[in-house]
Amino acid sequence: MAEEDVARELREDARALVESGEWAKAVALLSSLHPADLADLVLALNEDERSALLIHLPNDIVGQLFEFTEESDLKALIESVGIAGLPAVLEETPDNVTVDVIQQLTPAERIETLAALDREELGELLEYADESAGGIMSRGFVTLPERETVQQAIDYLRLLQPGADHAYYLYVVDDDERLQGVVSLRDLIVSRPSTVLAEVTSRDVHAVTAGTDQEEVARALQRYNLLAIPVVDEEGRLIGVTTADDLIDVLEEEATEDMYRMVGLDEDERVFSPVWQSVRRRLPWMMVNLATAFLAAAVVGRFNTTLGKATVLAAFMPIVAGQGGNAGTQTATIAVRSLALGDLEVRDVFRACRKEILVAIANGLAVGMVAGLAAFAWQQNWALSTVLASALFLNICAATMGGVLIPLGLKSINVDPALAANIFVTTITDVLGFLFFLGLATVAIKQIA
Repeated sequence: MAEEDVARELREDARALVESGEWAKAVALLSSLHPADLADLVLALNEDERSALLIHLPNDIVGQLFEFTEESDLKALIESVGIAGLPAVLEETPDNVTVDVIQQLTPAERIETLAALDREELGELLEYADESAGGIMSRGFVTLPERETVQQAIDYLRLLQPGADHAYYLYVVDDDERLQGVVSLRDLIVSRPSTVLAEVTSRDVHAVTAGTDQEEVARALQRYNLLAIPVVDEEGRLIGVTTADDLIDVLEEEATEDMYRMVGLDEDERVFSPVWQSVRRRLPWMMVNLATAFLAAAVVGRFNTTLGKATVLAAFMPIVAGQGGNAGTQTATIAVRSLALGDLEVRDVFRACRKEILVAIANGLAVGMVAGLAAFAWQQNWALSTVLASALFLNICAATMGGVLIPLGLKSINVDPALAANIFVTTITDVLGFLFFLGLATVAIKQIA
């Protein structure tokens, strides 16, 4: 039987036990599940079932649930645990997870929970911005003084017994806790016991400051193929570590945010979000789109006389606008994502435009020729076919250039391109598409009519 089928059966059995109130059997079975699967099951329960179950689960298992729960679902889990029971659970979670949970609380609840936890380092972590290296870092790291010997370091590690997730790298520091480099467990094992750590330390260490944006941290981790990356303060002192598993979540979060913003949605929007909440988040951008649609309508209104003489033009207007919109959206999506990944900078504007104009010319010629031939086969009118082909070529070129220049322009004035690029690109393609098509049709109206 496949692993997924086994996990599914376990979840179904566990849910049946929860629904029947057989708590001892439920806890025994649930304890065998991976925390990620357990989190899915717990969140699928109704509020009463979830609250009853969490009372019976050990605090360390509930703590793991917080670690494997999406940030958007944390509030539901917090409500089920209750503020009174939250401190005992958070004692079992890593610092960065604890901070994520505390940030979901009201100011009064936050004060109460922090007082019960009595962990001074949490106050420091809460001072960092949510989406910075300081906001996602963990305090779980191992430091070794550079003046110690390899044998002393090994003895210390045996005494400390760090978890596997804390021993990706061993960080070597000076007497002032400033980061000097890294040493691996392998280096310690193969080195002579009397060797001083400073001699086996790799100085080629990539660190980030606490204020570095989390997306930049994720890119650095990918670029240098690291399992973890150290976080230092302004004086170079090691204050935390961000690990690959944390940054995988960051990359998913940033990609989702960019994708949602491209279509005017809030990154917290979910398929089962409350109706009014969804309306409130979506309506403003729909109103902006409505305003830009009226702008396109105003352009069409300027050519009422032309449309009156050749009503057949109305049948081809969606083709011009649609093809331009597709070309612009394709280019804008590539540009926005490239900007987010750091592959495209404002200084690259000329190189990007040169490449995209060649793509636009090729696509414009191909689409224009096919559309022109199809229009002639349908209407038997060479003038109409030529106008349609020319308008498509011009609009695809304009839309493609807009798809590059608009995101770069927004980036240059510190506006998130993902938030507004598509609206501007769509407006330009609609307005220019109708202007090109109806303008050319006006010139050739005698031949078309």
